[in-house]
Amino acid sequence: MQIESQKINSTGIISFSGKMLGEPADSKVFESQLKELIKQGISRIIIDLKNVHRINSTGLAILITATTLCAECGGDKVSLVGTNDFIQGALTLTRLNQFFEYYNSLKEIKT
Repeated sequence: MQIESQKINSTGIISFSGKMLGEPADSKVFESQLKELIKQGISRIIIDLKNVHRINSTGLAILITATTLCAECGGDKVSLVGTNDFIQGALTLTRLNQFFEYYNSLKEIKT
């Protein structure tokens, strides 16, 4: 899994790319990058999943970590971009879908 992050104004964008979100190493890299963005003063987190095919329980935990850390820093709801049917189904089945805002592309979001 490839994980990249960037900051635009007060928004942190973390992009994942790969077949499966949820490898053990993904969690450590993600949390490190997210904490670095929070130190830089972001108030909004966008997670771009358009290049991810599947998600497992560790991947769901990664998304929960994002909502927790965002809430702790007084930020907005976490936004997910490009969730496919499999990922959306996993979020709905676990009832985690209510904790996120959803967008089809980054262009839809004002940063």
